[in-house]
Amino acid sequence: MTTYLKTTGILGSVLPMLAGMMAFAEAEAQPAPQDLPPVVVEQSSRPAVRANQTRARQAAQAASRRRQAQRAPANNDAAVAGQGAGAGETATGPVRGYVASRSATGTKTDTPLRETPQSITVVTADRVIDQGATNVQESLRYVPGVFADAYGADSRGDYPRVRGQDPNIYLDGTRVVNTWLFNEWRPDPYTLERIEVLRGPSSVLYGDTSTAGLLNLISKRPQAESANEIGVQYGSFNRKQVQLDSTGKLTRDGEWLYRFVGVFRDSDTQTDYVKDDRILLAPSLTWRPTNNTSWTVLGTYQKDKTGSTTAFLPHEGTLYPGPNGFIPVNRFTSEPGWDRYQTETGAISSLFEHRFNDALTVRQNVRYTHVEGIYHGMYPDVYTNPDNPFLDPARRTVARFVWARDSVKDTLTSDSNAELKFTTGPVQHKTLFGVDYRNFRERASSGGDYDATPFDLYAPVYTGIAPPAMSAEPELKQSQLGIYAQDQLRLGPWLAVLGLRHDYVTSATQGLPVETHQATTGRAALMYELPFGLTPYVTYAQSFNPIFGAAVCATVCAPQRGEMVELGFKYNPAPGNAINGAIFDTTERNRLASDPDNPLLSVQTGKVRIRGAELEVLTRVTPDLDLIAAYTYLDARVESGDNAGKHVETVPEQQASLWAKYRLTVLGLPGVTVGGGVRYIGQSWDGTDTIRTPDYTLFDAMVRYDNGPWRLQVNASNLFDKRHVTTCLARGDCFYGIGRTVLGSVTYRF
Repeated sequence: MTTYLKTTGILGSVLPMLAGMMAFAEAEAQPAPQDLPPVVVEQSSRPAVRANQTRARQAAQAASRRRQAQRAPANNDAAVAGQGAGAGETATGPVRGYVASRSATGTKTDTPLRETPQSITVVTADRVIDQGATNVQESLRYVPGVFADAYGADSRGDYPRVRGQDPNIYLDGTRVVNTWLFNEWRPDPYTLERIEVLRGPSSVLYGDTSTAGLLNLISKRPQAESANEIGVQYGSFNRKQVQLDSTGKLTRDGEWLYRFVGVFRDSDTQTDYVKDDRILLAPSLTWRPTNNTSWTVLGTYQKDKTGSTTAFLPHEGTLYPGPNGFIPVNRFTSEPGWDRYQTETGAISSLFEHRFNDALTVRQNVRYTHVEGIYHGMYPDVYTNPDNPFLDPARRTVARFVWARDSVKDTLTSDSNAELKFTTGPVQHKTLFGVDYRNFRERASSGGDYDATPFDLYAPVYTGIAPPAMSAEPELKQSQLGIYAQDQLRLGPWLAVLGLRHDYVTSATQGLPVETHQATTGRAALMYELPFGLTPYVTYAQSFNPIFGAAVCATVCAPQRGEMVELGFKYNPAPGNAINGAIFDTTERNRLASDPDNPLLSVQTGKVRIRGAELEVLTRVTPDLDLIAAYTYLDARVESGDNAGKHVETVPEQQASLWAKYRLTVLGLPGVTVGGGVRYIGQSWDGTDTIRTPDYTLFDAMVRYDNGPWRLQVNASNLFDKRHVTTCLARGDCFYGIGRTVLGSVTYRF
């Protein structure tokens, strides 16, 4: 890994910078009236081969210090924020319950959420379990600003909308998914400790983000406290899953820790003939040679075998009935012997951190990912004539497109930074200097055809097809290099965050001229801590989003640029309670929209403006009652370019949700927990203000019984099986929402 980074020139640029910072930190650590107190770095004691009482005592003391370090908060801020529910919490570690107190997603430093001047929601593992989420986008159903199931039951990936835009998806701080490309790695929520939604432009730290912000998925990592569980699931559509999670010490002193997560699934889906099978193996290992050094290596092998649950059905028969009524929700519009969506992923990640003293910490996250994908499908031709796509007077049959694409993708991501703490007069600084790099390479072959044979959407007959001829696509290579700096300042109750970044992006498609882009982005924010737990803030942030990958635009897409002003507050009236709100005004240029001439491609519009408001409440009303409430209002309009003045497609004007969990202690049943939720999704438009998708309300429920090491749970989403359409587009297609889904699980912990 080091050799590779040297060849790319990154390490050669980072090491001198880190050396200079270390020298500066050592100078700052000298005694001075306002310097941080010096810290003595304790190296772990290693027992000698010769066993004598002195060495044995040293080893025992070292082991004791490690155990105390594991239990203690990472720093004083954690101790303050963690009194009560969040005690001992770190930015990437486990969280008990629904309310996290710390995160690194908004600043890339371990920072209390109340000191992060941007809207961010942490979806904890406990919350994912309670709500019975089976994928990442389902985990976001009760998050403000998020339209989680924007395109219904889509087996191909996670496609939530955040503040009216597609968020970029990161894993442990570096990009993992190329938005709206297919056959991408789809992380399983069972492998995640938390799912963090950072709303609003975040390019100053991440470079590669839209105005929506990003999802940062935090992997489960080895823990010093031994914990093991095995679970089985059975549910709707013949879903059968076995999952296991084991972690603990490999050595008695805790220098080596391990974790292993596995998922094995055999399942059908809401759509006929489409499977949802998965094999997932995720081992990880942590080495802690001292209290101040941690190196974790995570491996992943994942193979998903499914098809396309998305049928791309016409407006007539979905949004409104035609002469033949409604098309069934489970309709499959491809061919059983042909349809295939398979993604095989291998990845290895390295997460390194070393604290030299209280003043200086360095981190480096690196991941290499290899993904092989097969995508074969068919879909109705509702695009040639969206108003009347039918071939017959009875309005039953349509023609179909045949599509095939096989791809191989290799991605290297790295993020190296140094965190430096110092004071200047009365002002405390937590500065961050870093370099991140991303290299993407894709080889693919594809082919397509037009099948004019009438296909009956109401009573289909599957006859098979002749596979289309496939040819190699031009090889694509893209890279991004970003250099960033950030300063978190504190002066009494005043807090400020200032950041600046410069990105270099290169896109080389075989046979085409090489395209290069550069961009500078920034963020400036100001917060004020009031004495009763309320912290208002104002933020200005910019975004720069180069579109990686082929087959998105007809040619290589131009980078998207955006900016946002956000005024908000964070209120923590008591431990385990958080109320967050914001109003914002966002503009974006070169936004992606559906290509009316080719539904597999996108076009870029002029300028889009999205204004809105959000409110989130996370509270423990009583020791037995937890509540999550969210509300979102969005006004999304095209300001210039095509369809100026129209609503942006697939953006509900209003959303509201409420989830409650209650333990029946008062009834003498402390092991029984019941939960329920309601989700309201308002009306949205098709991009031309011609077709309106109506609003709908869905209900969810949960019941659980805990008895010692056993947990038995049943979840139901869309409890009353409401038939609904999530989105209809002007290009001609609509997307059915997910029907009633019941999932039962039994878990044994030991």
